[in-house]
Amino acid sequence: MANLLTFSQQIAIKKISQNNSVIFDQLCLEVESVELTKLLGYSLLQDLQANPATVDNAKLLNGCTFTDVYGNTATQKGIRFILAYFNFSKYIGESFIQDTMTGMVQKTRQDSERISNGDIVRLQQDARTIALTAWELVEQFLIQNSTLYPKWNIGQKLNPYTPKLSGLKKTGRTINIDWNTRTIIN
Repeated sequence: MANLLTFSQQIAIKKISQNNSVIFDQLCLEVESVELTKLLGYSLLQDLQANPATVDNAKLLNGCTFTDVYGNTATQKGIRFILAYFNFSKYIGESFIQDTMTGMVQKTRQDSERISNGDIVRLQQDARTIALTAWELVEQFLIQNSTLYPKWNIGQKLNPYTPKLSGLKKTGRTINIDWNTRTIIN
């Protein structure tokens, strides 16, 4: 099964170095299986991977214009756009690392200096923010067209476990908090 995003599509949306085209397929597959499963659920993701050329799936992958709940015309950029920015985020964190027989190494050159880890993290977060902002419109599109995408289950999102804490003290007063309802219990 081919990736949802080709190397040429990646470069058209968010450029990465031609030198790393070899690692692109693996990187893209990893991002698809982790990030897109979280957003789309495994059923819809597998349907997109198996049937990317259907009319409805092509709209979801490539983007399209739709009418939002307020009657406004909105344009969602598509899953491929989101995937390109997730790929870029992962790429900048891994592109300088080489796997060798002696272990993981990082190349150094006299004519260039590697950016700091803080700059890498900032760039990764910026790319993820762009992807997740684009996802908001894609999600609205899916909600508006849920009958066209029956494999997308809105209720499928996993909510993290939030423990019920009690006995917290603040300024001498004991406060019990129910984190699910975000209320104070006495």
